[in-house]
Amino acid sequence: MRGAPMLTALLIAIGLSMDSFAVAMACGATSGKNRLGNAAILSFSFCFFQTALAAIGWFAGFAFLSAIESYDHWIAFILLCYVGGKMVYESIFGAKIKCDKSLGLARVVTLSLATSMDALAVGIGFAFMGVGPAVYLLAIAAVTLALSFIGAYFGSHMRATLGRNAELFGGVVLIAIGVKILLEHTGWFFASP
Repeated sequence: MRGAPMLTALLIAIGLSMDSFAVAMACGATSGKNRLGNAAILSFSFCFFQTALAAIGWFAGFAFLSAIESYDHWIAFILLCYVGGKMVYESIFGAKIKCDKSLGLARVVTLSLATSMDALAVGIGFAFMGVGPAVYLLAIAAVTLALSFIGAYFGSHMRATLGRNAELFGGVVLIAIGVKILLEHTGWFFASP
């Protein structure tokens, strides 16, 4: 990424963590007395899986980078727009997010994997953007941890206010970043240094 990699990393992390935030809110809205414990378990699990799958995606994409270097920006654009478009679609037409009160290990891992699959695609996109993963992975970990904890702990209050708008916002951010990458690399709008 050219320009401001820290800002881009933060925006990608926010967009990517909106699924985790929305699910954490749903769980927080139905959690019993142990709000703090449930929030800690969910946020650490979401953070771990989100970061790990983004890293796996980066390593997988990097392995194929030399073969597709001339159109890597198109791949990053398509992946980010796909993930963002899916989030927008699900926020408008998707089924309601459900989370019951029993947060056993199997349920936590299932929710963590379900909310982190998009991170794999975005991680692949990182390799094609030509960026080192450290800043992006740290941003994903920190933002996912913070937003998941906030969503789970204050879920009962926030869900009524935000609902699916969080996921809609995240999808729009990822699409905007995908468009920005394409415009930068093709020279359609931004001047490349």
